[in-house]
Amino acid sequence: MSYRQVLDEAIGDSPASTINVDQVIGRQRRNRRLRLWGACGGAAATVLGVIATAALVLPAAGRQPAPAERPRITTVAGTPEDVARLDAAVIAAVTRQAPEVKWVGSPPRWRQGAKPPNTIEHYFGQGGIAVDGVEGHLMVQIERFASRRTRMSCAYISHQESCQDSVGSNGERIQMSTSGRTDKDRNGRQLVSSTRLVTVLLPGDMLVSVTLMSDRSRLDGALPLTVEQQTTIALDPALALAPVPPGVVLTPPPLLSEAPAPPPSPSPPSGQFDPAEQNRIDNAVFAALRRQAPGVKGADGAAETPTDLASVWDEGGGENTADAYWGQGRLLVGGTTGLFSVQIWRTDPGFFGDLTCGKPTKVYSCEAGVGPHGERYRTVTSTRREGSGVAGEREIDVRRKDGSWLSVTLAGDPPSGKYPLTAAQQQAVAFDPAIALAPLR
Repeated sequence: MSYRQVLDEAIGDSPASTINVDQVIGRQRRNRRLRLWGACGGAAATVLGVIATAALVLPAAGRQPAPAERPRITTVAGTPEDVARLDAAVIAAVTRQAPEVKWVGSPPRWRQGAKPPNTIEHYFGQGGIAVDGVEGHLMVQIERFASRRTRMSCAYISHQESCQDSVGSNGERIQMSTSGRTDKDRNGRQLVSSTRLVTVLLPGDMLVSVTLMSDRSRLDGALPLTVEQQTTIALDPALALAPVPPGVVLTPPPLLSEAPAPPPSPSPPSGQFDPAEQNRIDNAVFAALRRQAPGVKGADGAAETPTDLASVWDEGGGENTADAYWGQGRLLVGGTTGLFSVQIWRTDPGFFGDLTCGKPTKVYSCEAGVGPHGERYRTVTSTRREGSGVAGEREIDVRRKDGSWLSVTLAGDPPSGKYPLTAAQQQAVAFDPAIALAPLR
């Protein structure tokens, strides 16, 4: 299936962007799926897959000169052609700075997501890259109304991050901030992660941000691009939204406060996840699954051999903390298999905390509502062609009344795309109050 066909099927009216660029680093620290399934790759990402994933046409090897001026834009904002233009511009900008770059995935993938962005308002793309053996996760975002979305001053950056302001050769305001985190896994090994965000305020009140996150599997927090390369990508003149089409009226976001934000409140205590708590949540998930599907089994190995659920359950590679849980395993119910996962965040999980629905398409449907305990939820179902069959993903996102978030995701394996649980069974698991983090003391 061609890239254009994927976009034609997936295109729809995207919800208005609500991403606050000033908070993107903090949000992405809490975005466990982005780190585990995006940046690090692996079998989970392969099975779950994505819907609107662009198959890259990689530029030829060898350093290419950066364009001298902003190219003329011939595509119309909000169309598949405009999305493809921006995808190609990102790929070309990265390759100019790092000709040896390798794009993670087979085939290489960029802009993983259930739907293409609505480029009338914003563009967002992400994907894994590797340069000289160093892997990382790259994200590019372009927004209108930049002055209403961010304050280009390090005074507005969290005290937990380092920050530097500068001015580009054409008067662009540039801000570079970095942050890092050190954890330990269950074997006592030190795990270092780092994130670097370069934000550029362009003439015409347009904002471009380029975020790079390290691959935690390396343990050392190394990033595949230098700060100079990352900044040059953010300044690339081809990374620009098309003019707003005639007759389209955009509503600017509210004005930001003139005063720097007050110091953040102390975060909930984080630390090594208590093994007893890990087991408690694991067992709560297993019990909920058995209540909904009494014959449920784990599916082990390439032959999908029936086995006990606990034996196939992956508990996040030691990355779970007192404030976040992630676990996954392959299920077998009545001959149907699929990858099942549960994620819990004590606070805002970032991009995956959105509970709005976009316009239904042939490959995307969404239902939002209120659960039995007053929790808000959203069920998103998406499908894609895979070979001669189809595969899919059904995700239930829940915001509980105590402020915590939960996501329960199930893959429908090709060629049938059939799910081992019904939507009602999956929702019942997501609404189960026993599947929760321990209360703060």
